[in-house]
Amino acid sequence: MAKVDIVRHNPGAVFCSTCEVVITDDAHNIVRLVEPSGNVGTQYAKELGSQWFGTIENLNKGLAFGGLTWGDVYKTDVLWTTPSADPDACDVYKNDFNGVYGAMIQAVTGCSLSSNRMARFTHAEGFPDPEALFEVQIKAIEGHNVTIGGGKIDYGDWVDHQPSGASVMHKGADGNMVTTLGDDLARETEFILVEQYEKKLAAQGVDFRTQTAWLEVLVAVDDDPDQTWTRVETVRNTVADYFGDSRPAGKIYPVSRIPNLDGYVEPEPRCVVGDGVTIDRSGEVVDGFSTWTAIRRSGVSEVIVSGVGGDNGAVILDTIDGYVREAGGVGLKEDGVFNNAYVVAGADSEVSRERLTSFNGLFSGYYEGVVPAGRTAQFVPGFMREDCICGISNRSIFVG
Repeated sequence: MAKVDIVRHNPGAVFCSTCEVVITDDAHNIVRLVEPSGNVGTQYAKELGSQWFGTIENLNKGLAFGGLTWGDVYKTDVLWTTPSADPDACDVYKNDFNGVYGAMIQAVTGCSLSSNRMARFTHAEGFPDPEALFEVQIKAIEGHNVTIGGGKIDYGDWVDHQPSGASVMHKGADGNMVTTLGDDLARETEFILVEQYEKKLAAQGVDFRTQTAWLEVLVAVDDDPDQTWTRVETVRNTVADYFGDSRPAGKIYPVSRIPNLDGYVEPEPRCVVGDGVTIDRSGEVVDGFSTWTAIRRSGVSEVIVSGVGGDNGAVILDTIDGYVREAGGVGLKEDGVFNNAYVVAGADSEVSRERLTSFNGLFSGYYEGVVPAGRTAQFVPGFMREDCICGISNRSIFVG
């Protein structure tokens, strides 16, 4: 009989240090998921290499709560503080970070990295710790017959595909690198969905249109902030047209820039395929996505709740709780594994920081008396809709 044990290590007011999930399915396979909360390296000087060293140290401690290492990490999110409105400054920053990224992981941990990656410049405001040059979130896994690498988790009889984020960047017919398709944002979005994901995943036995459970979409806006919501709506509508009735759960939000500084869109999907694994969809579409999807297999459900935006963190968490229950869970407080939080920042840093303080107060109030799930938080130019000043998305796991 299936069993799910969630251990929230070293809890604080708004998040635990690490969320560990031990899953035993109906076939008695045991899998352990370990997910530290987002980490920064601000115990060291405000310099990329120093803070990356510190971030690795801090993430190592988070992994150690669950007995795993960087060799077990299958997914990495890198959230860069936007250094400048100047794209050249962003390019230097990106290249400097990438120059130490993999080499330092191997040097500090002794592990070769098997993880995929998605990176973005979030906003000039940065993160809850104003000294942070970036924040990093990782996910790790261990289990009998489980292998990771190449953007997927292979369980033997089913595969969880989580490829890296992709932009329009590709090698053209003439062998030269193409970084932009021009000003047609719908064409750029469709190109990525079809050429970067649909065709490549088809070679691995995935029907991208029907077997995608989750889609996160970044829309770059710093080059022309006045076009922010026009761009978001164009991308949202293109995604909706592409997936039709098989709408994944997901979130879409503007960021300063994506790593391909000539591009405007970067999606990252999650697709599942194999024996006995199914995707249930809520049947309700809000802001272009299914309100939730559930990956079900062998007596265990993982529910992924789409980004919910608004102006009150506690109300948003109540909404997410309702979706978890609707999908068959006990509730968010009981089944929640991880919350991704977003606070919309503007030009006034003091106002943005006050907004974060208010958000955290409501967030911690919701979890008063219980241990909260893991969390990462970031400032962004917007979330889901123009009227939202904050937002949250969630993953929950339970028997069922």
